[in-house]
Amino acid sequence: MFVTLISKKGRRVSPMTSAVLSFLIAAMSTIGAPCDAADNVLPKAMEGVGIDQRLGIQIPDHLVFTNSKGESTSLSKVLKEGKPVMLTLNYSNCPGMCIAQLNGLVQGLNQMPDPVLGKDFRMISISIDPTESSERANSTKNKYAQDLFDHHDSQGWDFWVGTAESIRQLTQAVGFNYTYDSKNKQYNHPSAAIFLSPNGKVTRYVFEIGFVPKTLKMAFVEAGEGKIGTPLDMIALWCVHYDPDENKYTASARRLMSLGGGVFVIAVLLVTVPYWFYRTKASPSFQESNSNPSVDTTKD
Repeated sequence: MFVTLISKKGRRVSPMTSAVLSFLIAAMSTIGAPCDAADNVLPKAMEGVGIDQRLGIQIPDHLVFTNSKGESTSLSKVLKEGKPVMLTLNYSNCPGMCIAQLNGLVQGLNQMPDPVLGKDFRMISISIDPTESSERANSTKNKYAQDLFDHHDSQGWDFWVGTAESIRQLTQAVGFNYTYDSKNKQYNHPSAAIFLSPNGKVTRYVFEIGFVPKTLKMAFVEAGEGKIGTPLDMIALWCVHYDPDENKYTASARRLMSLGGGVFVIAVLLVTVPYWFYRTKASPSFQESNSNPSVDTTKD
């Protein structure tokens, strides 16, 4: 299974790595039940790491951060543009998780023709490392910006740094739980894209490494609260719901049935209303012709 996961993410496995994996898989298969029991134990490094979804909470947009240009800023300034915002929490020196997430995000955006970054929505990646400088954040921004396709405006995606207190308040507010490994000098953290409405409310958490364009689009349309996307996008969004287990938007049978029932009623009305309108309009003329015949049929 581990090899399959690697291939799905598009990583290349060297012959040496393949041999090591084969050995580990063979060894695990011989251990049997004890190995299965061990799989259910959370690694010590991951204790206290995870996401507490807090949908609908108001983001603390007053917190001060520093953007990639070295200027003081805050989420309130970005939200004043009236666009939905996607927030990610990373750090530039991350050895693996952040790289995979941000690369996957770029690939997903490049395959999503609309909505458009910069025009329809904004993206902010905030470092969870309080020692990271704005210069380092700017270098990281340029690294990913150069891979974005031209239909997206890379200026719509910024990388921020902040103080330990600002980072703490923000991560606690959105339920982003992480720990610091002092031995290896790295952070153990989850991976999530957090979507904010133009008024600063959390609308969705998307847990992906390789972002699916359709999921990204639906999340942005949902966060936009009718301000972005076409009428068809809004109908499609109404017909689906986000499945956290599948990590994607799936069709809602109840809503599809409601929509189908509504379409049927409208179709019936379109057929019957003209008929009854014509019948009602013709009825007085018919009665008038009977009460005032044009030919006198009486005899003297």
